[in-house]
Amino acid sequence: MDWIQSIRSYVMVVEEGSFNGAARRLSTTSSAVSKRVHWIEEKIGVQLLKRTTRSVTQTEAGALFYKRMKQSLDSFQSIIDETRSVNESPVGLLKIGATLAVGSKFLLHYIDGFLQRYPDIRIQLTTTIPGQLPEMKLDLFISRELEQFNSLSFRSKLLFEDRFRFYASPQYLEQHGEPKSVEELQQHNILIFGEQLQREFTLASGKRISVSGNFATTNPEALFHAGKNGMGILPTNSVMIQQELQQGALVPILPEVYARDTTVYAYYPKLDYEHTRTRLFWIIWWSRLLRRSGLRIERNSCNALVWKVPDSCFTTSGMTS
Repeated sequence: MDWIQSIRSYVMVVEEGSFNGAARRLSTTSSAVSKRVHWIEEKIGVQLLKRTTRSVTQTEAGALFYKRMKQSLDSFQSIIDETRSVNESPVGLLKIGATLAVGSKFLLHYIDGFLQRYPDIRIQLTTTIPGQLPEMKLDLFISRELEQFNSLSFRSKLLFEDRFRFYASPQYLEQHGEPKSVEELQQHNILIFGEQLQREFTLASGKRISVSGNFATTNPEALFHAGKNGMGILPTNSVMIQQELQQGALVPILPEVYARDTTVYAYYPKLDYEHTRTRLFWIIWWSRLLRRSGLRIERNSCNALVWKVPDSCFTTSGMTS
């Protein structure tokens, strides 16, 4: 009996919840799958599954076995894909984690072109919660800087810094006028990302301001849509609205009034080797990111070189405060 084939059968039984489901996924018979699982249990001397006429559930030992073997199978497949990629076009599954806003408004612009260039690579984009720590099952995790993450298991790469500013559509400014100061800004309708209709911002000057509006949402696409359609003033990072800025659908207001810089990092597992697909994604992503957003190198407050979205990218309008 083949170990890899048997382990794959066990993993599939757990994920499908039945021998029949696993058999369909593996294009074999349920009796063949059952024999493989039984063979594993005999080999290690532990019952992995509780079987009844209606259901199949894991034992405590089975749950541990599944967790470890699932990771091992993924690693095994990655090694096979990497080996094949030496003499062939790159193949395999690239798992990326990002928040909904970053995934839908930022990464998708680059993923499409990447997949067209490397058709044998597949990408699984997983939505994560802001502040969530990266998981080992991900090849790449894009997030704002995390204060606590497992530096023994992950490496981090500083991608860029961008300022959190205020934007509005020409339609909104025509109907409601353009704020000329922070005080006037606070009198306008501000679109809020979150569950509350009020939010506080700490400006780069250290001043704290409170803004409010009539629309709040945890859906970033809805928030950007509201901003483009003149429902209110949109607070966001410029890198998230590059297309809207280029098309003139949104314009910056009070360009010298901004919140503290947002630092964006990429986190990835510490491995003895680097996946070809991950390295290629880095190369393509960086080249296109530089062209699209005009990133430049600057020194931050810690005297470290970082990529920043330059202020020259913005079309200034009105006075500043």
